[in-house]
Amino acid sequence: MAKKNLEESTISIVDSETPLEIPQQTEFYDIPTRFGSVPVDQAPLGWTIETRRRETKITKFEHAYPRIYLPFQEVQRVEFDYGDKFEPTELFPKGANRLFFGDNLHIMRQLPSKSIDLIYIDPPFFSGRNYNVIFGDKNEVRSFTDIWEGGMPGYLIWLNARLYEMKRLLKDTGSIYVHLDWHAIHYVKVEMDKIFGVDNFRNEIIWGYKLGGRPKDGWARKHDNILYYLRGSKFTFNADEVKVPYDSTGGYISSGRKMVGDKEYKIDPRGKIPEDWWDIPALNHMEKERIGYPTQKPAKLLERIIKASSNEGDVVADFFCGGGTTPTVAQSLNRRWIASDQSRIAVSVTQDRINRLVEEKLGKLFVVPDFTVENWGIYESPRLEKLPKNEFREFVIRAFGGKSESVSPNIHGVRYGVPLFVGEPTRNSRITKDDVAKFAEAIFKERRTNFGAMLGWNFAPDARKAAEILSARENKRIDFVRLNLVRLEDDNYRDHITTKHKDYNQLLSFIQPPEVRISYERISKLKYRFDVSESVSLNKDGIIANVQWDFDYKNRFSSSEGFAFLRDKKSGKPVLVVEYEFSSAGKKKIAFSVQDDQGGERTEIIEIEVK
Repeated sequence: MAKKNLEESTISIVDSETPLEIPQQTEFYDIPTRFGSVPVDQAPLGWTIETRRRETKITKFEHAYPRIYLPFQEVQRVEFDYGDKFEPTELFPKGANRLFFGDNLHIMRQLPSKSIDLIYIDPPFFSGRNYNVIFGDKNEVRSFTDIWEGGMPGYLIWLNARLYEMKRLLKDTGSIYVHLDWHAIHYVKVEMDKIFGVDNFRNEIIWGYKLGGRPKDGWARKHDNILYYLRGSKFTFNADEVKVPYDSTGGYISSGRKMVGDKEYKIDPRGKIPEDWWDIPALNHMEKERIGYPTQKPAKLLERIIKASSNEGDVVADFFCGGGTTPTVAQSLNRRWIASDQSRIAVSVTQDRINRLVEEKLGKLFVVPDFTVENWGIYESPRLEKLPKNEFREFVIRAFGGKSESVSPNIHGVRYGVPLFVGEPTRNSRITKDDVAKFAEAIFKERRTNFGAMLGWNFAPDARKAAEILSARENKRIDFVRLNLVRLEDDNYRDHITTKHKDYNQLLSFIQPPEVRISYERISKLKYRFDVSESVSLNKDGIIANVQWDFDYKNRFSSSEGFAFLRDKKSGKPVLVVEYEFSSAGKKKIAFSVQDDQGGERTEIIEIEVK
């Protein structure tokens, strides 16, 4: 430290009556080491700075995670009969709340800046690989592989890239709560100070609970940590919404009065803002609220956060939504919401909880917006086939990294200057010899180029032969062109992603829903056994990973209580055979949603006569 700084930080004691003047220690926050114009040590891990020919270039986190733009595929819109009440916005282009299945980093990069009021996330804790193998969900496992390979620095870079996008998405008055445990909380605090600013740190909240084992050789770890940061100097904090009653002794109470011996202590009607340690019970296996999801957090925890840091109509987001507590609570408090998860099972469970909540409670309280379920990077082929021709072509071209255009009937788009042609939406369609000839003529006469790419599910043998002839003759005659025939399900279709980063090989894939086979039998009066164990995944190396059951289906899937996420207690594998006792006899509609570990899902409906 320089001599001047030493003198400034010295404390002189004259006598006991002289007050001590401790300096502000601003140098604690000032990191003097610089690289170009950017303070290196103030940059979060993963924030890459490149120097080329004496020029400094900040690539942010895109060196580790290149920017990949793929389209969203809407696989379902869940309607609550109020769709026309909510105007489209940039964040909600169809007026509906949004639930995403896919990599949250790339989802967030395609959402508009300063559009969210409150973000709460409960990301995977840095506590070992087993945490991430909750279901054996292949998409989730692949997503988290690179977290652990680089140790703590790798984990922080992975999280920082996402926190950076969350900061961009927050409004100037927004807040963010990051829920972790002792493994990484202090490391993440340092990184968040860099990303959000030391001055925007508000609290480290301690959530205490009593569940779990108790060690014999140390203090029992019975709390999680929640870091609370602001986006800027102005923010929402609704103190009156979260005050708790307390008596004149300062102790909290849960009912009308508190007696200590013969003395009654009065309640302060104004209440009290809770401290930054929260005694909110965790969910035990007997709680009605519990759905069986391993990382499920209690609704009361999210209620306190959402009530304090948002208002009705504000947008609440959770990009690691897991079992769906955040969007469920946000919906119950009349907030708009965005949620995402890498696991298709988590998305299905979340969707189911929202459905059940609206059906049972909210439909009569206030107008509820619809919500869409959207896939990013993992696309359901049968739904693509149902798209209108123009929408299908636009989807394929965007996924391939190109831009659509409608200037020519035989040229549907362009990528890096290369003309593109897209076949028909149906999977049994083929690109023909005539298609090849028309496209070749169009790109030569209209674009004066000798290269183009044709994209389709299948190619007729004469089409491939025509392309081969064109390619073989390209050096002899300029009017012949070289065509690349790309099947949508081939690895070649993903090359534009894979070449940017090796870990992105699985970011684009097409999946099939599982083949569902069900049998059932009556085992006693009103009681039946249902078996879907013969169902199979149609995706490579896929297995059935979860089944949800709705034994009282009424045109919208909403699983019966206790049948959203069933696991065998010993093996942890999904339960595929269940028993259910109906309350009455007669015709019953039963719906069951089957998910595989590759992201495929199918919902089937049957009707039986219950006796």
